[in-house]
Amino acid sequence: MIKLDKELTIQPPPYTEAEQLITPEAIVTSELDVIYHDQPSQKTVVATFANVPGQFVVVKGDEYEALNGEISHEGLQYKLLMLLGEDPEATLNNQFPKTLEQDPDGPGSILTNMIKTIGIKSSSNCSCRKHALEMNDKGPDWCEENMDTILSWLKEESTKRKLPYVEFVAKSMVQRAIYKSRKLKASEALKPKSQSVAQADSKPTRLV
Repeated sequence: MIKLDKELTIQPPPYTEAEQLITPEAIVTSELDVIYHDQPSQKTVVATFANVPGQFVVVKGDEYEALNGEISHEGLQYKLLMLLGEDPEATLNNQFPKTLEQDPDGPGSILTNMIKTIGIKSSSNCSCRKHALEMNDKGPDWCEENMDTILSWLKEESTKRKLPYVEFVAKSMVQRAIYKSRKLKASEALKPKSQSVAQADSKPTRLV
């Protein structure tokens, strides 16, 4: 257990399950439940936290060999705190995979919903969500400048799933998603911060 100087908030991102928007409760804590895993075959010691995905490599390679099996709990904790950095809250929250529900006004999220309305849903083995997240991350301007790339993604997925692909229709949908995203984000930017936060907390958005 690591005791912190101040409380931090760990907020798992919202996600959609069985057509329902799930918003996990935030975890507010001043202590971190950590487990260290000694992996001699890989010459590493990794740390995992309760309620946080992923792991942190605390010791590896030559440093692991130099310790010769003598690894102190205090030493591991010091190195782990260094890995968490000056803002452990941000570091831990960044461990969670991004979801489309985190940015419902992003061009990728909007395009996903538009495609869903015509009866096409993302599947577990398609790259749709990954590409939609990239569109959200890079924003409307990037999407407009890289229209050919996005259309190639849609065409590739249509071919894999043996769905009809009409470039004019696909391009119109992407352009509409970009336009709507710009408009929504511009409107959000003009709102007082407190109002934007309150609306973000209450806005239900289901994505698949």
